Amino acid sequence: MKLVFNVRVEIRRLLLTKSTWFIILCTALCPLAGYRFYQPTNIATLSGFALANPVLAGGIGGGILFALLTLFECDWVHKNQADALMESIVSPLRLGVVKLVAIMAVALAAIVITSVVYFPYTFYRMGAVFDFIEYVKCYFILMLPSLLLAVLASSMFYQLFRRVDLSCVLFVVFTIFSLGKWASDEYLLRWINPLVPNFSSDFSNGVVFRTAGYNRLFWFALLLGLWLVSLLGVRIHRKGFFSSFLHNVRKFYILIASLVLISTGGYLYISEPYIDHSPIRLAGSGNGGQTIVTTTPSSPYAEENSELKLLNTELKTDINASNSSLSSTVIYQLKNSSGQPQECVLQLNPGYSIDGIKVNGSEINYRDKKNDHDRMKDVVLQTSADTEIKLEVSYSGSPKIWSELRSQLSGSSIEGDYIDLGGTDLRPRINAVADGAGLNGEITLPESLELISTGKPAQVLHENKDGTKTWQFENQSGGVQIFAGNYKRMELQGTSMPIYFYYSQKHEQQMEALNIKAFLEETLKYCINQYGPLPYTKEEPLSIVVSATHRFGGGLTGNISIMNESRFGEAGLALSRRGEINAEVISAGIIQQWWGQGAQLMDAKNPYWTTEGVTTYTSYRMMEEKNGEKYARKNHVDVWKKAWTDMSRNFYSRNPDYQNILPEKYISEMQDQFASINTTAVMALKIYKAAQRIGEEKMDTILADLYRNGGTEFPPFITWQDFLSACGVTEEELSLDENI
Repeated sequence: MKLVFNVRVEIRRLLLTKSTWFIILCTALCPLAGYRFYQPTNIATLSGFALANPVLAGGIGGGILFALLTLFECDWVHKNQADALMESIVSPLRLGVVKLVAIMAVALAAIVITSVVYFPYTFYRMGAVFDFIEYVKCYFILMLPSLLLAVLASSMFYQLFRRVDLSCVLFVVFTIFSLGKWASDEYLLRWINPLVPNFSSDFSNGVVFRTAGYNRLFWFALLLGLWLVSLLGVRIHRKGFFSSFLHNVRKFYILIASLVLISTGGYLYISEPYIDHSPIRLAGSGNGGQTIVTTTPSSPYAEENSELKLLNTELKTDINASNSSLSSTVIYQLKNSSGQPQECVLQLNPGYSIDGIKVNGSEINYRDKKNDHDRMKDVVLQTSADTEIKLEVSYSGSPKIWSELRSQLSGSSIEGDYIDLGGTDLRPRINAVADGAGLNGEITLPESLELISTGKPAQVLHENKDGTKTWQFENQSGGVQIFAGNYKRMELQGTSMPIYFYYSQKHEQQMEALNIKAFLEETLKYCINQYGPLPYTKEEPLSIVVSATHRFGGGLTGNISIMNESRFGEAGLALSRRGEINAEVISAGIIQQWWGQGAQLMDAKNPYWTTEGVTTYTSYRMMEEKNGEKYARKNHVDVWKKAWTDMSRNFYSRNPDYQNILPEKYISEMQDQFASINTTAVMALKIYKAAQRIGEEKMDTILADLYRNGGTEFPPFITWQDFLSACGVTEEELSLDENI
């Protein structure tokens, strides 16, 4: 009770001090920097711009300010030579605890005040996408712990050295460590600036708050343990650190508590649960004629067992959205043509554990190799010698993020309002011959979510009494990708096959303001007239799905076209990489249906000859016909040229030998950036240059013929040489220069 009384007195004293209120005021002003100067989160979404970035800026600024307040308060007694007087009133150990708790209480008050101050503007600015619960989480999971950890760290440094100047230097070094490149990709190491690469407006940001919460738990355990060690060194009876430590260590429970907390921090670090342990692999890339030489890994998939043929797959999955996990059973119908037991390899997300495996009804042994690689791990088992085999696999857990995407926190999602699962993140891949094998199954979800799956449209099988629905899905091609969320469906007209557009209900008013339906139908009409209809049917229609911003990029999977929500955000529309405005940023996702599904581009000699370049050029042609040549060149061609110029002038691009001195993760990031520019901007520029030579209308005809007839070298694949031959140009004639 006496300790509580001391804390109350200290808090009251702090709140009666002008310097404390000055720190609180400055802390409340810090989030303003996040609107313009400090923007670590992708501002393509409104939540990233109006909420995440201000909170993150406030965490850094507030943390630094409260560290200064802590050092000032800790040094006040010593600076005024009142040590002996203070020791006669309260023990130095108790005083250290009281000051720490009191300053932390003031930090809490500062966050409450700041969150109240910014609430009206954030609520007004975000409009329909505002979520009060996420607003509170941002301030009390992302911002508040930064202040508390700063108080802990600065107090610890002062108790160790009892010098303000040295403590300031150490705190600056500690802060730079968190803000520096060496911690940029590791969310667990960033104590003052939690990793928030993207922040969704349409769906839940559970992955952000889970990783940030785990980060805070790790640092609180570690720093509090170290702080208790420093507390034992608080000077007493004018002794030095070591003499004071030997005197204070008699309070052995403090030492035990510190060791327990430090050990807990170490355990939390070693047992980090959200990122898998796949080794980082580097893919070759470069620019123009220069190539960055790296080792390209072999296929991550287990070698196919030709003695086993997969006939059909049945999947039953229960989604536990409250803890972001699933529980599944998958049944493979196999044919064993060898008459002998066969080794079988299952590959699934490293976050899942096998609960049991049965072969023809009998439990069997298996070996989990725990060899994380390429967002999967291998589980090895032995089948029976029977010709007909029913392999039943039960597994459960939460999907882990692939290590290569750890800086983006991008991966499959299981949240209360959003689910994104596919491939080995949904069901294990088996190394059997799978030609013609279909997949069907059931999935149980919260009743508020709409399910979208590849293959035939999912149907509600039955409604359950526990607030869930069980859906049935089927895909004859064997693969499956599912999305579920609070989606609104829009049916597009003007085509012979049904096409559906799914987007978050939060964006209904914005979609109407963009006149998105008319633009999508206009894009479809242009592509149908140019290339012909898409290969979809009423049984398996095309679904265009807006995914959460945490999914890295977009793409195609089966009859689902995926578009990241950042394309539809207010800031995303204004800051599109391609330079278009308004709904133009969406056209590439539609056009990619033709050049990703209808036609196949591949060239072993030119890895940059992909659908991206042709898609980007086609988007330019459509905008040129609609808005004129001047507009299209400014918003498309000039943007491509700038990207190519920036890459060409990059020091490491011009001097690839110097890359050897860089850490692997920086090489990987640079290669990804160069590869993206080469496949989009550079390839689109080369197609554009060829079109300037032969005429744009003739280029339209050539692309249409290639789309309909395929290539000649490796049909149906269209190679770069097929394109060059069709245009009657050479590689040298399409080399880029400043005058394009």
